[in-house]
Amino acid sequence: MADRVIAQTLVTREVHDLDGLLSLLAESDQPIYVAGDGVQGVLLRYQTYRKWQERLEDLEDLLAMREAEAEYRAGEGRPLDEILAELELEEAAYVPG
Repeated sequence: MADRVIAQTLVTREVHDLDGLLSLLAESDQPIYVAGDGVQGVLLRYQTYRKWQERLEDLEDLLAMREAEAEYRAGEGRPLDEILAELELEEAAYVPG
């Protein structure tokens, strides 16, 4: 079993045991593709995952802003100050619990 490759990086560094996999994960910010019959999974350091997640959220926000701007230019949207005033009212009325 020790000769079976269980993971490799994009630069094709192979590891053959759990200790090697954990070492690779600790020293690399790159995704690690877990091998098997094709790619079985991807391992990321938590910091890398959070960075990618934040970037994706930023891209989603940018896309939503562009869509909202297009709707507004097409006469389908509402003015930003009206939406902000509505959000402030909702926030003021919010009671955590």
